[in-house]
Amino acid sequence: MDSIGRIIDGFIKVEKKEIEPCLKQVDITIPADKVELGYNSLAKEIAKGAKISGFRPGKVPVHVVKSLYKKNIEEETVKELLSSAFKKASEDKTDDLLSYTFPDKKSPELKLGEDFKFSLRFNLAPKIDLPQYKGVKVELDKIETSNDDIDKRIDYFREIYGKFEKIDAPASDGDMLKVSYTSDFTISDDAKDSVKKLVSSESNFVWLNQNDIIPGINNVLKGKKSGEKIDHEATFAADYEEKELAGQKINYSIEILEVQHKVPIESDEELCSKLMIKSVDELKERLTQQAESELENNYKTIKKNKVTEILTQDLDFSVPPDMLKDFTANELNFLVESKMKNVDDKDKEAMQEELKNDKDKLMEEAKEIAIKKLKSFLLLRKIGKEEKMEVSDEEVDKHIQSMSHYYGYKAEELKKRLLDSGNISQVYDEVLINKVTDFIADNAEVEYIEVKQAEVVN
Repeated sequence: MDSIGRIIDGFIKVEKKEIEPCLKQVDITIPADKVELGYNSLAKEIAKGAKISGFRPGKVPVHVVKSLYKKNIEEETVKELLSSAFKKASEDKTDDLLSYTFPDKKSPELKLGEDFKFSLRFNLAPKIDLPQYKGVKVELDKIETSNDDIDKRIDYFREIYGKFEKIDAPASDGDMLKVSYTSDFTISDDAKDSVKKLVSSESNFVWLNQNDIIPGINNVLKGKKSGEKIDHEATFAADYEEKELAGQKINYSIEILEVQHKVPIESDEELCSKLMIKSVDELKERLTQQAESELENNYKTIKKNKVTEILTQDLDFSVPPDMLKDFTANELNFLVESKMKNVDDKDKEAMQEELKNDKDKLMEEAKEIAIKKLKSFLLLRKIGKEEKMEVSDEEVDKHIQSMSHYYGYKAEELKKRLLDSGNISQVYDEVLINKVTDFIADNAEVEYIEVKQAEVVN
């Protein structure tokens, strides 16, 4: 196929003018005769492979193809014109192009007989004087793993794998209670077993560390002993998963049959059997290695954050306006979502009104955060270019794989969504910035200034 790009090559006129720092308007013109020549060439190629009733393959007249496939031919012509024009407009390597948009957000239309004209907004990277990014000095607290830390971890496993034993004492958090109960709620004969068990049960278990199996039951069972009987009114939410009980108020008569308390494993042999290891010494060795690995990862994260903070403070350069607008919109959405996150349904309308009244203040806050993040991104990106770092498709796929666990999509589906939305470039940027911060952290000069025992987080 004769490429439209080859036909129009050498005839694309490009004019650039700076609108403001980091932003250029690019006006592009392609002569009408070359556009029509490309359009006709594309129509002829389609005619060669067209299968239309009444015509032999490859013998369909071009004018018939133009009539039947007019929209498709126009769309493909515009696509190739834009591709060739953008390639021509971005040839100037002195322009470090970050992104581009159409000024009116609309792709130009094809009008045969007229020059194909359109404009682009080029967002360009600013000129940045790089600071000394190798050998950045950072101070870190010296943290060491002690024998006490390992003993606490072992105690944690003793507790996790402990057994519930009956006790003659008031129930408290973490205890398991065996109960029986009846209620005043009548259900249909064909009700599900799960519904029947919520209405009446001769024997059911309630763990005071879990969510209520019956609304409010955990709270009324705390402090009660085996043999006690209590009455409880439960109110099921309107959106309760079991439809028959949704929105119902049900009165229960509950008898506590047993109170069970979890007793940690005391036997080393039993603990090792549960963990499928040979001895406590082996367990200590494994836990020590795990603790040291956690400390190393913790150091790496802290070091990356500190070197980035040091390098990106008080940055003084312009930022691309369209990118700033996108960054600000993202930060504004995040601020709004954060404020709405833990608001009860009854308070949402009031919060929405408050956010509406504070719109200008929120926008100012979002823009301030966006400027800082965008400048940080641009600086780190420049360091990546200086070090000739590249991002491979394999690295991007691996990053998408990790993202898919967070967003709840399959990796292939998430990648398709990113490609379709045009956001795949952001993933490349994220991978690049991670590589840059790793590089800077690996080359930092670290001074350990204090010795502390590691905190054990289970």
